[in-house]
Amino acid sequence: MPTSHIPTGGTGPVETESSGTASAADSLRVQLLVSRARAAARSGDLDGALRLLHDGEDPGAAGRPDVLDLLARVHAQRGELAQAAACWRRIQERDPEDPAAMAGLARIDRLGRRGARAGLARRRGRTALAAAVCAVAAITAGTVALTDGPAGRPQRPGPSRADLAEQRARQLDAEHRAEEARERADETARRAEAAEALARALRAPGIHPAVQGASVEVVFADGLFSEGAELTPLGADRLAVLGGRLAGRKVSVEIYGQAATVPGAPRSGGSVLSLWRALIAARELSAAGGKPLTAFTTASADQRDAPYASAAKNRTVTVVVTPGQSILRSAGDSAGALSR
Repeated sequence: MPTSHIPTGGTGPVETESSGTASAADSLRVQLLVSRARAAARSGDLDGALRLLHDGEDPGAAGRPDVLDLLARVHAQRGELAQAAACWRRIQERDPEDPAAMAGLARIDRLGRRGARAGLARRRGRTALAAAVCAVAAITAGTVALTDGPAGRPQRPGPSRADLAEQRARQLDAEHRAEEARERADETARRAEAAEALARALRAPGIHPAVQGASVEVVFADGLFSEGAELTPLGADRLAVLGGRLAGRKVSVEIYGQAATVPGAPRSGGSVLSLWRALIAARELSAAGGKPLTAFTTASADQRDAPYASAAKNRTVTVVVTPGQSILRSAGDSAGALSR
């Protein structure tokens, strides 16, 4: 006899009792009926669920395992264990190995063997007893599930598809944030490595580079200028050496003119003299390193940022050198080669 298999969400493929293949319209109508009954059961309207499942005007629903299983669970929730058992036995007439029917009947059988006290309790209040020991434990994936947990307690439902999707989204988001954090850490490490290498390359007598984050700050051991904006011979030599060390390097260079604090002069806000010293230093570095003047940024440092306490030493400039992206990539490639 040809049969029609219809997914029910909880009891697997089921077989219609009609002698022919159920039409698509009949299948949809019955599925709608079951869905409405489940919704009523979820909301606590067990009487409404029973009315829908016992609807005599829809013979297509009669005898279907998914309808009988849901009907059995609603009866069990109402404390009507005999009716529940009868529904599950009807399922077993067609499929003796149906897992839902076997589990439900086993549960009812265990309840029936708990002695006279349990029977008296059932007679005094079947609904209360059923609610305590035979409840609709979960309605997930479109089916009502009656399950046992440890010590005969109702088992809590597993996570729904929405819960699983949300958990997966949170996991992916956490993985994405972790990956971004690793990339930032790797970038910071590359910049620090490039700055350390640059500091070593710029170091020379009287020239003191120090790593400051991803950049190198260069100070000079002696003042580079006279009391005005005229370079001393030693200052010209120091700038020539530094310019030569910068030649051919992909770097950005910022030059901050410094000035000694003298009585009556402003103690903050920079000065024209400081800016002039920065411009002169840029000219010297450009000539020594073969870089255009546009490769240098010049500014006046604030008097409060002077590197020394000595007025003579503060007649100088501070140079901040930052490695370019090509240097950072080279540092990253080197680190990767060492790790492979």
